[in-house]
Amino acid sequence: MNIEIKILKKGDEVLNVFNYLDSVAISVKRKKGHVDVVLLDKTEDGIPKIKSIWTVSEGDNEVVVSKDDVKISTF
Repeated sequence: MNIEIKILKKGDEVLNVFNYLDSVAISVKRKKGHVDVVLLDKTEDGIPKIKSIWTVSEGDNEVVVSKDDVKISTF
């Protein structure tokens, strides 16, 4: 079985692929300069699915978590 993971846009670059806990993580440097760490899990059929995306970008040393239009910031 061949699996193609289409998470890149023109100008993006894969920095690394590594295991993170029970997931596979792909770090992608985006054309705009930030880095996304895409965490992949597998379905019951063994097909990869995106679990979450962590974005590393400019800021004031804070973590912002958003879900369903609710944002939580920590300092």
